[in-house]
Amino acid sequence: MPELPEVETIRRGLEPHLGGRVLERVRILHPHVTGPRPGRDVARDLAGRRVIRLWRRGKYLVLDLEGTAAHPRPAHLVCHLRMTGRLTYLAPGARWREAAAHTHAALHLEGGGRVMFHDVRKFGRLLLVPPGELSPLLPRGRDPLVDGLDGADLALALAGRRSSLKALLLRQDLVAGLGNIYADEALHRAGLHPARRGGSLDGADCARLALAIHEVLGEALAAGGTTLLDYRDSAGRPGGFRVRLRVYGQAGRSCPSCGATIQARQLAGRTTAFCPRCQPDCV
Repeated sequence: MPELPEVETIRRGLEPHLGGRVLERVRILHPHVTGPRPGRDVARDLAGRRVIRLWRRGKYLVLDLEGTAAHPRPAHLVCHLRMTGRLTYLAPGARWREAAAHTHAALHLEGGGRVMFHDVRKFGRLLLVPPGELSPLLPRGRDPLVDGLDGADLALALAGRRSSLKALLLRQDLVAGLGNIYADEALHRAGLHPARRGGSLDGADCARLALAIHEVLGEALAAGGTTLLDYRDSAGRPGGFRVRLRVYGQAGRSCPSCGATIQARQLAGRTTAFCPRCQPDCV
């Protein structure tokens, strides 16, 4: 699933093409993508709206849209890529070469160019909502890039919690944007075992973990995200952070920090990778 670095990479790639542009015509090719509203209604409501702003919270992309004569109220188009969703910009005259069965929507821009929504697994969504209905859709946790995240923030979020660190870092109401990849990577950098209880961390642990989260997200963003299978940026390019993963997907290999064999176990319903030497199970 695209996590914060992947979604932010897509946002940065789309912003120069979408900011201030008018959605001249919208085609919804698979009706489930706009559910529960019918795709035909959403396409009609989107047509003629100007994109005021493109922003991100956690793993969600949001387009702020002006009203039109036919639909005078402003609105938001909320995109959640889920497991395999992609947003790709096509320049005027460029051909779309992906399978029609996996192409769910096309946003045609006034003056040329298109944004295509592609999703093999069909879990992604494009939801058109009025301003008053936006907040409940978005994660409530602190977004490390938007809100900042330091040791004190983590200490407050984790205080008294008996769940594992891995489970807590995946909770979008605590930290928005982390998923399986970057939770594992941050915990390894911080030297914290993923099964350790959140409430057991002291101030130094929380400060170390907050720094590790910022470091791994920043490095992944600089590399354009992580491509394991499906992820591509808005220009169709894979992310380059995969070669820098220390533990995620590396079970059975040697830890790059200490040489111990990386292990994997199930936590919070996810396969979780860690180094038993760098991340001792002390609590």
